[in-house]
Amino acid sequence: MVRITALVLAIALGLAGCVTTIGGTASNRIDPRDAHAIRLNQMDLVNTIRAQQGLQPVTLSPQLTAAAETHARDMAAQLRAWNFGSDRSSPQTRAERAGFTGLITGENVAETFLGPVEMFQFWYADPRAKAAMLNPAATHMSLGWYQEENGKLWFVQLIGAQSSEPALVMAESQ
Repeated sequence: MVRITALVLAIALGLAGCVTTIGGTASNRIDPRDAHAIRLNQMDLVNTIRAQQGLQPVTLSPQLTAAAETHARDMAAQLRAWNFGSDRSSPQTRAERAGFTGLITGENVAETFLGPVEMFQFWYADPRAKAAMLNPAATHMSLGWYQEENGKLWFVQLIGAQSSEPALVMAESQ
């Protein structure tokens, strides 16, 4: 636990450049130019806790990123953080639409003013969100978000097990 806290602090300091000052107060305004670095940091945090459990690391998936970003915008439009799209789509359906060939093993969502590192800490403390990050079958992940003008963030963390056999994936997901 001490190692995780030290790592989170180190990454938080590294992300300090992602926080800007608006009107004299700190805001978790995310600069779009920092998106890839934020996703890499999120993956590093997840992989650190996975390694402590003897689990294989996950890698970033551009398809899961697309699905997560789309769902983050949709949650903001729906004014609720939940796992269903406005069209009642599931995380699995949204990932498949984005081209992900595999099974979604977890989706963590949030509506918050917290930044990405604080969001990870919140999910880490939640048993269900943590279980999603520690699913032994997971091979890929991503983090997507939508930020409103007032600074509110809508986060989606998608975790999945990629398959190179689309027919197998479809059979397992039905």
